[in-house]
Amino acid sequence: MARLTINQETLERLRAGQPWGVFAEQIGVDSGTLSRIRHGLSQPGPSFIANAVTRLPVRMDDLVTVVEDDAA
Repeated sequence: MARLTINQETLERLRAGQPWGVFAEQIGVDSGTLSRIRHGLSQPGPSFIANAVTRLPVRMDDLVTVVEDDAA
């Protein structure tokens, strides 16, 4: 089964050194949600992706990566 992961380098570039809480507010997501996505504890969902690509100068395919899980 495939899953989405966040591109950490892109996220860091977009954050541009501002605190993670401020960055979460900028893209309209809860800081806890952003933290879980950053640490790989949850996948970026449709709302997270939609908020990010509409509020930041980023394309969806630069923000997220599809990863194939080995276990099927």
